[in-house]
Amino acid sequence: MEGAKVTKKNRSKTRSGQHTADAPAVDAFTRSALPSDLTWLPDMMAVGKSPLTAEAYVEAYLADPGEWYWTTILLHDPREIVLKRVLAIIEQAQLPRHEKALGQVGAGPLEDMMSEDLLDRLQHWLPFTPAMRHALSQVRMSSEPPVLQQRLKAMLSR
Repeated sequence: MEGAKVTKKNRSKTRSGQHTADAPAVDAFTRSALPSDLTWLPDMMAVGKSPLTAEAYVEAYLADPGEWYWTTILLHDPREIVLKRVLAIIEQAQLPRHEKALGQVGAGPLEDMMSEDLLDRLQHWLPFTPAMRHALSQVRMSSEPPVLQQRLKAMLSR
């Protein structure tokens, strides 16, 4: 649709109230999308290592989150990619064995990304697994707006 004219009918309204022609819909990256969408895997060749499968990456992260922390910080990759990694990690994690990894993704990237947008995306993951609940329980919410705090609390109670 190169050169498509933006009309009132095809304009999306963002949360800020500003209109854009290409405001993305909430990405429905779900459990079922994990095996087919591998765009979230870290580029291991960029750091001089062999590429990893999704299973190998998640297993490596869960086994040694300190070694793989760099793959879930927002300095290196776009927020969307990091969120997909975090969701893949949480999906495979088991409590209590992976408590450290879940704490790290909760207090790290999930806390950094906490917003209405994140909660919109997490709607697709309800009801939350024990692993997701644990990761989200590590997010410091005290500095977030009360409406966001209440929304997360309601989601966790489902």
